[in-house]
Amino acid sequence: MKKYLLFLLVLPLVILSVRCGRIDEEDDGNNDFKPISLTTKQTGYVESGNRFAWRFIDGVADCAALEKKDSWFVSPLSLQIDLGMLLNGANGETADEICRALGYKAGELAEINAWSKLMLTELPKMDKKTELAMANAIFYNKTISLKKPYRNTVSDAYAATLEALDFSQSKSVDIINGWCSEQTKGMVPKVIDQISPSYLAFLINAIYFKSQWTAQFDKNATVAEAFTTESGKTVNVPMMKMAGTSFQYGKKEQYQFIQLPYGNGAFAMTILLPAKGHTVKDITALLAKEGFSAATVPVEVDLWLPRFETKYHIKLNDLLASMGISQAFNPFAADFSALSDTPSYVDFVQQDAAIKVNEEGSEAAAVTVIGMRKNTSVGGNPGVVFHADHPFLYLISETSTGAILFAGQFGGN
Repeated sequence: MKKYLLFLLVLPLVILSVRCGRIDEEDDGNNDFKPISLTTKQTGYVESGNRFAWRFIDGVADCAALEKKDSWFVSPLSLQIDLGMLLNGANGETADEICRALGYKAGELAEINAWSKLMLTELPKMDKKTELAMANAIFYNKTISLKKPYRNTVSDAYAATLEALDFSQSKSVDIINGWCSEQTKGMVPKVIDQISPSYLAFLINAIYFKSQWTAQFDKNATVAEAFTTESGKTVNVPMMKMAGTSFQYGKKEQYQFIQLPYGNGAFAMTILLPAKGHTVKDITALLAKEGFSAATVPVEVDLWLPRFETKYHIKLNDLLASMGISQAFNPFAADFSALSDTPSYVDFVQQDAAIKVNEEGSEAAAVTVIGMRKNTSVGGNPGVVFHADHPFLYLISETSTGAILFAGQFGGN
């Protein structure tokens, strides 16, 4: 019987704001997958978040192409959570722009925050064999104060750490970098080099994921194989191999895709492999326009998948502006009066992410930083062959809601 998968991204404010789901060392044998049940309203949040995620992924693909980067890796969820904390501090048109970009209506912030808190209690329970950890923090200049309603909201809905620092002291850099390194288990050890006293605050989200494949690859079967890059160059990569195992599989004109589950199936990696004559960019552009809804069937697969590691850094100012968030970056127009009485604007948004994929499973992490500066201005089929021997798009998502935790492209190096 066909299984229909709808990969939808949970709303921009899905919050996992604590160390929230360690691999259970005392397994009682009960690790059944229990999907999260969504109301009609919550499903609407999922769909809005999904549209934002695909636009973001397509934009990153454009940026990587301009930088001539064969491989990239980001976390849509981490960015959305950080923008959620920023949204709670915004007023007027600044808030409206963020809402429109994320796909939400004005006046829904309280509902979204409540929904975020609900998700915080549910996602950590999905799989005892998966460690999923999220943390939020706001490190702010000790010369300013955050408004009490804002502090209460981010503390409650986001479980955010709030810490005042002396931005004139270099040790503040060490504190922030140390926090990011700790939350990502060293995968993202550094996000800033220095701090100017002119900064008001740093809004940070960190996400960490580690899980084992439900069906692991045999290390002895991994051998060097040819991989054709987008430029047509052939390179050798360590190729993991598995045959005779059944996976959920689907095919469209532009690509074929396969879902590789982790643990009890609550989380999975979906690999979208371009068909001949198509590229990863073709896929991301199509998904940004149409979304991803496709039928799958369980088939036995002759699977090849590279063993790889990717680290990626991207500054998101221009991309977010192209997605409709521009006023937040304008010193003369930004309105973050719900955050602090000190006028401020967003100086930068950046993300650092890393992933390791091997025979046992995957380990991934990302940190999104929003740097806010004080404003001194006025204003049932036969078996198929699935050989990922050319660039491909991949996602790590929670299967019952479709929440996309991470997305990336592997291009051969």
